[in-house]
Amino acid sequence: MQIWTSFSMLKEEISRKEPGGLVVTVGNFDGVHRGHQQILERLKAVGNENAWFSLVVTFQEHTSLTLRRQSPPLLMSFREKCEYLEKIGVGGCLALDFTPEIAKIPAVQFLEELRALGTKGLIVGHDFTFGAGGTGDARFLLAYAQKYGLYGEVVPPVKYEGKIVCSSAIRNLLTAGRLAEANGMLNRPFRISGHVERGEGRGKLLGFPTANISVPAYRLLPKYGVYFVRVFLDGKNYYGLANVGCKPTFNQSSPLLEVYIFDFSADLYGRFLTVDFLEFLRVEQKFTSPQALQAQMLKDKRRGEELMAVWRAK
Repeated sequence: MQIWTSFSMLKEEISRKEPGGLVVTVGNFDGVHRGHQQILERLKAVGNENAWFSLVVTFQEHTSLTLRRQSPPLLMSFREKCEYLEKIGVGGCLALDFTPEIAKIPAVQFLEELRALGTKGLIVGHDFTFGAGGTGDARFLLAYAQKYGLYGEVVPPVKYEGKIVCSSAIRNLLTAGRLAEANGMLNRPFRISGHVERGEGRGKLLGFPTANISVPAYRLLPKYGVYFVRVFLDGKNYYGLANVGCKPTFNQSSPLLEVYIFDFSADLYGRFLTVDFLEFLRVEQKFTSPQALQAQMLKDKRRGEELMAVWRAK
């Protein structure tokens, strides 16, 4: 999947590669959850039916950062989002830097920019808004498509267990420790990726050497506690435990993500790990001593090994 970072860059290349036209969707797509997946499936289907190139227009940071000067904690990094879009077979991605200048573009002008690229179809979600002040919405887009003879489609809301799937609902579920529901809305395990950095080595002293994963401040961390996880490294996957929190037994001030991988002893410093959160085991707690913590970690490990057998059998 090719990635462009400006309208001009895309226009220059797409005119040579895709003379048949484009079918486009636009959005933050944070988490690329079930609702987003439905939009993307329609994007690909309409593209295949008409021999149009499927293009996702998204942003390198959440639009709220510019519009409201703060962003919600994100469900995925920009890198993870692009990797997922490529995995599901999207043709290309226009990843714009959502500057104040772009935020001020009127809705009709934004659509004119897309039409100038050779856009023949527009597919968006039911709650889609765009343009300066959010004046454009799904109804506005459909009217524009009809006026210029474009294909227009609004994908209705997707529900999971009776609730509408959206990124904010998933964030709330994760911070409440309701991992199974969050993963259901995502249609896959919640994931965090990052490089392993050096820690204080306390886990090794307790018999549980952990990898401290560097997590940017903009990423969402789930409810503090212990999780059963799957870890991807160099094309292989392993199982283990992850601790999310501030290590209250040792008075750690800032939150960390630490991962203990079962039956693994290689040096991980500087390596890039991907962690899938599979099951929530228990909340974070403060222990009276390192020995009491060690005893609980042994219990957590036994529970994790039981779950590993279940997950391997799936």
